[in-house]
Amino acid sequence: MIRRTIYLLLATLILGGLAGAIAFYAFDFKPKMLATVIMGAPRPAETVSAEPARTESWQPVVAAIGTLAASEGIDITPQVGGVVKEINFDSGQDVKKGQLLVKLDIATEEADMRSIASQLANAEIELARKEALVAKGVSPRAELDNLRTARDTLQAGMARLRAVIAQKFIHAPWDGRVGLRSISVGSFLAPGQKIVWLQKVDPVFADFQVTEADYGRISDGQTVTATFNAYPGQDFVGQVVTTDARVSEDSRMITVRARLANPDGKLVPGMYANVSVESGEPRPVVTVPQTAVTFSLYGDNVFVVVPGTAADSDSKDEELVVERRFVKAGAVRDGRVEIVSGLAEGDKVVTAGHNKIDQGSKVVIDNSIALKLQDSSTIQ
Repeated sequence: MIRRTIYLLLATLILGGLAGAIAFYAFDFKPKMLATVIMGAPRPAETVSAEPARTESWQPVVAAIGTLAASEGIDITPQVGGVVKEINFDSGQDVKKGQLLVKLDIATEEADMRSIASQLANAEIELARKEALVAKGVSPRAELDNLRTARDTLQAGMARLRAVIAQKFIHAPWDGRVGLRSISVGSFLAPGQKIVWLQKVDPVFADFQVTEADYGRISDGQTVTATFNAYPGQDFVGQVVTTDARVSEDSRMITVRARLANPDGKLVPGMYANVSVESGEPRPVVTVPQTAVTFSLYGDNVFVVVPGTAADSDSKDEELVVERRFVKAGAVRDGRVEIVSGLAEGDKVVTAGHNKIDQGSKVVIDNSIALKLQDSSTIQ
């Protein structure tokens, strides 16, 4: 009985030890061994797109955001009050200098003119009769002077009524385009009440602000190129005409005014304009695609593809790795970034696949995966 118990205990110990060894191998030794093998295995090369930095000739420009303003612009308002009798324009219409826009009711003034005309005719008769009597010495000259004064007063009243009537015929002071009218036939207009705005839109002004540093690069007559979201791909060319007389105390910037031709009336006051002013002679710059540069608070950087150390000396394929290189980025133009320092012409930079690589990563170049430049003009 004792012997059977001993055999049972020995069998239990042997089986328990074997199970423990199997569990240790399966759950501790084998995972660690596989992890060591995997960590020690070389990482596969990642596929990226790359292209060399190149030197281009860029025209130095001062870029800014501007607002269009009419070369002439006023609110059409009456000098005198009255009821609107006629409206001779449509909203948004081009009008000519001297064109009648609005006629106010003149019935009262016409009646007053008829009354004064009757009195004036009678005054002329009385004056002629008195002059004849004075010439004969029958009547005193003082009465003649009083009649002349009465006649002149009536003539002045007639002239005043004519002036009032003329003010009730409202004409365009110059060629331009009217906006949306805010009156109707039959409405009463008070003196100074807005009828419609009138703008001269050819040419138009583009007003934009530049910093004190850029102000020294601005001068009258420089070529200005403006683009608008309403007309993608179309450039409007003009010239700098003047600058403001002082720097703004709030923004520490100065306003520059450029003149743009607008013969077809495409541009309207109030539109935003992307303005660039050519300043100086073209200069050579090193550029890379915009997708190659990573902009961050810690500094702008690019991944540069460089030759690596081949693991197999007999291999004919050159091993490529990437290194992170910090650069100083400059202007951005047409999808390319100027690199002021940190990169030389010919350095091959990664343009797509950044999310798969880091410092020292092995890469394979395949430019078929290159990102297509997104048209920024479609972004709202």
